[in-house]
Amino acid sequence: MLASLVMAGLGLLLSPTPLTPAVAPVRVNGISMSHHVQDKAAKKHNSCRPRKHRPSDINRKPPSYPTLPEPQGPIAGPAKGRGSTFVTITVAPGDDSAAVMAKLTAAGATAPETLMFRGMAVTGTLADCGLAAEESIEVIVL
Repeated sequence: MLASLVMAGLGLLLSPTPLTPAVAPVRVNGISMSHHVQDKAAKKHNSCRPRKHRPSDINRKPPSYPTLPEPQGPIAGPAKGRGSTFVTITVAPGDDSAAVMAKLTAAGATAPETLMFRGMAVTGTLADCGLAAEESIEVIVL
């Protein structure tokens, strides 16, 4: 018990000289983390990509894809408000290009040079272009 009181008293003792010698702190001027720079983004992906080693890989032909079908739908043209005329007409499968052009002029649009319906030029009737029943369509006159 007496020993603990003596030790507690020594902790409160103020002395002009420190009990432990002062040690200068060690300072490091450079970064001491990694030794090699890591590749970033495209350089890393390029270094990790699979290589063509076999003759079957080296001499491979590109795939042949089937041709894309023709676009379906009404006459395609620029968006609304870009100098083109929009009218709505009713067409029947028995209408030919002259009848459709007459309906266009009656609706207030100028007759176009060529008439396209669902991506095909109208040479015969609209039934030849795929129209099955009478319908009302919005026509874009360029």
